[in-house]
Amino acid sequence: MYSILLVDDEKMELEMLADYVRWGDMGIRVAGTAKNGREALQRMEELRPDIILTDVRMPIMDGLEFSRRAKQINRNVQIAFLSGHDEFHYIKAALSVEAIGYLLKPFDMGELQHLMEKVKQKCEEFRIASQTSEVLKESYLREIILEGNLMARSQWIEKLLLLPSMMPSSGFFQILYITIDPISKYGLEVVTLIRNFAQAEIPRSFLCQIKEGTFVLLCHKPDTPSIELCLAAEQLIRNVNDRNDAILSIGVSDVGMGLESLYDLCAAAKRANESKFYFGLGSCTKADEAVVPVYKDVNPESAIASLCHAISHLQESAAITVIQDFFDAMRTSKVERDLVCSSSLRLITAIEQHFANLLGDGSVNSMYVDDWKRITNYSTINEIEDHILDVSHAILALLKDKDKDKNLRITQQIASLIDRSFSRQLTIEDIAKQVYLSPNYVRTLFKEKTGETILEYLTRVRIHHAAELLKDKSKKIHEIAASVGYENVSYFCSVFQKFKGTTPNEYRKKLL
Repeated sequence: MYSILLVDDEKMELEMLADYVRWGDMGIRVAGTAKNGREALQRMEELRPDIILTDVRMPIMDGLEFSRRAKQINRNVQIAFLSGHDEFHYIKAALSVEAIGYLLKPFDMGELQHLMEKVKQKCEEFRIASQTSEVLKESYLREIILEGNLMARSQWIEKLLLLPSMMPSSGFFQILYITIDPISKYGLEVVTLIRNFAQAEIPRSFLCQIKEGTFVLLCHKPDTPSIELCLAAEQLIRNVNDRNDAILSIGVSDVGMGLESLYDLCAAAKRANESKFYFGLGSCTKADEAVVPVYKDVNPESAIASLCHAISHLQESAAITVIQDFFDAMRTSKVERDLVCSSSLRLITAIEQHFANLLGDGSVNSMYVDDWKRITNYSTINEIEDHILDVSHAILALLKDKDKDKNLRITQQIASLIDRSFSRQLTIEDIAKQVYLSPNYVRTLFKEKTGETILEYLTRVRIHHAAELLKDKSKKIHEIAASVGYENVSYFCSVFQKFKGTTPNEYRKKLL
């Protein structure tokens, strides 16, 4: 007997469907009911019905969206629609999610019985198909490439070799480890694109699903060089990315001998795929190019202080630079993913707590939970960086809207003037003339609003630019000193050492 899940937002109609239709006479058992698509998805995981009869128009999640997601959970589930809206575009939409039928309310019992006979026949076809060697092959291969125990893996290989259309046991094998991001874009359309491409462009290949949004493409290679598979993988990425909002990332294993090598090949391809965390989505990475993460603790305290300062003074470009430098350091060092996530969470949490009065004390805890979920679910370090940039931009926007203080705008004007003119000789008198205030008032105002003197700010800006110029080995120390406003090289070196804790020459050597 087949099971059915009934979905309708009208309580009376749902009860009528469940209690008054004689499902047992049709060889069908009511597994459960749901009042909207979201609830139905949850019940699907629990009940695993063979058939779904759902209304089209429902609150929270309508029947069409529910059906698309239901097919992603179980591609063999049979879906029929029930609606009082006799409109062509609903019927067309139903067909697009592979619905097997469509009934109009109020439905005729004879029509319902006829539709259920058709549905049961389709269920039977899928039941038979699920026992075919191709389905068993995928199941066995999944166990072989994921089973860490050597003895258990050998047993799965023996079962695979007994199938009528078995995978060749000898020869060379290579694996593509394919992931789809974002997972919300994963669906039948993307899987079909991958499958069709593999059939057309990669001979002797077999697609095996590992989990939602993750696939292994197993390639039997009697004589094909591995470089060709890398090129095919790059072409597959372009092919899918150009036709869909989803983005493929692929890890390519080395070549192995025999079915016994599949477990190690898959592990290597998976590690290569995980390098997308550093390389970005849409990357194709070979096993020998896979990133080896560094377990290096990252202290975000300096970045926290600099970022709070930049945001407090509405220095948007400085805030962006702090965040970019923070992530560039982790990206360059290839810091391990969990450490990147924990350091990033410490950074953004500290910023949100610093501006808690602005954000609202009550919302900071919920923001922490949201940050934690987002940061740990991002696939790349770039996405984590973008998230923190977005939060910082949002706080800056709130500050700009809230703080209309005239004196703060003058302070920003002074800082902007210094940022533009730091390379020439600049006096308090020069700055005062620019903002039409007395030198003493300018000194007091800037110190009050920023917490540092004008000279301290000017020196910090100069030393920051000097440090950037030291990256260019062709520039001499005296040239760098002059270009940031210091005529006396010895004085420049003394100030640089005070700020950076090292001389310009020693600092340059650390960069090489």
